[in-house]
Amino acid sequence: MNKRVFALFLAVLMLLSLCACGVSSVQSTAEEKGEEKPTEEKTVEAAPTETPSPLEQLFLDAESGDTEAMVRLGDVYRYGDGVETDMEAARSWYEKAGDAGQGDAYLWLGDTYYFSSGELQDYSEAFKYYSKAAEAGVADAMGNLGVLYGGGRGVEQDNAKAAQWYEKAIDAGCVWAMNNLANMYLYGRLESGKDEEKGLDLLNRAAEAGYSGAYTTLGSYYHYQANDYDKAEEYYLKAAEAGEVRACTNLGSMFMYQLNEYDKAEEWLIKAVENGDNASFTKVMLGDLYSGVGGIAKLDFEKAIEWFTKSMETDNPEPYGIFRLGNLYYQGQGVETDYNKAFELFNRAVELWKANNSLDVFYPHTVELIGDMYRSGQGVEKDEEKAAEYYQWAKELSSR
Repeated sequence: MNKRVFALFLAVLMLLSLCACGVSSVQSTAEEKGEEKPTEEKTVEAAPTETPSPLEQLFLDAESGDTEAMVRLGDVYRYGDGVETDMEAARSWYEKAGDAGQGDAYLWLGDTYYFSSGELQDYSEAFKYYSKAAEAGVADAMGNLGVLYGGGRGVEQDNAKAAQWYEKAIDAGCVWAMNNLANMYLYGRLESGKDEEKGLDLLNRAAEAGYSGAYTTLGSYYHYQANDYDKAEEYYLKAAEAGEVRACTNLGSMFMYQLNEYDKAEEWLIKAVENGDNASFTKVMLGDLYSGVGGIAKLDFEKAIEWFTKSMETDNPEPYGIFRLGNLYYQGQGVETDYNKAFELFNRAVELWKANNSLDVFYPHTVELIGDMYRSGQGVEKDEEKAAEYYQWAKELSSR
């Protein structure tokens, strides 16, 4: 390499060295001054937040001590509102709300024991929680204690205590308690005996306060006690206009059995069913109406079978209705004679009467009919010995 080229090479190296030193000195100066190094600008997106569902929000509110939310959760689980029905969860939330000072929650907790069926029903537990609600000043709970004492449910039956609780409930503003206390006076369920004046006064006060059920009770009093059917109709109509379905049923019964006005009976009984009366006996009355008990003008055995059958499909079927249906099969009215079916229905009716220790006049009559079927071999293998047993049973029942 000649001297000229070598000198040029050195010059280039020196220039590169100076450039490197310049960059380094800029960075060092910036660091010494505490300045940040230039960086590439980046956009950071915030993570999306999820809005809790209504049920999740209820849980959050309840867990934070909101007693209204606790009660609402109790309702959600009790009625299966958007979740599977869970009575134990409902009771747990009601109790938490009650323990946190929401007295009404104890009332609803008591209701879950009183109005349930099967294993979920427990009148003793109902009494326990109604008592807690009553201590918290809940008027309806006081009235419910009256109901429990009056019926001997969950506690020893005591009409005097029932009346005391009804009085307390009335003083606390429970209007329907007037209706229940009135019945105690009207039907002489207290040691003081009947006091129709007090009873009617309470019913009129309840009606004036807006309790439409009092009109039904007034109608029942004039219907069954005073036998004043004009007065009974007047009050039943007021109750029916206010939406009281039981008043429709009672009107149908009165027109059918007391006044023999079968068109009106049919009208009101049908109206009762259409408006939600699912009671077995209401349907039995319609069966009676069409099977001739209500007069030949309404005779229609096919309709009678329809209504007696519907009466058996209710929660608490009336044994009388089952007997009446069996009798139609036995007589071959509206259906081909079927002794097997009749025998089955007669026995079913008898089992229910026996379980209830009933005094129904048709109970011994049906037992005797079963004896006849054993004796003649209708619907069952002929058995004179069995027949004799049923005749003896029927005789004992009739002598009670």
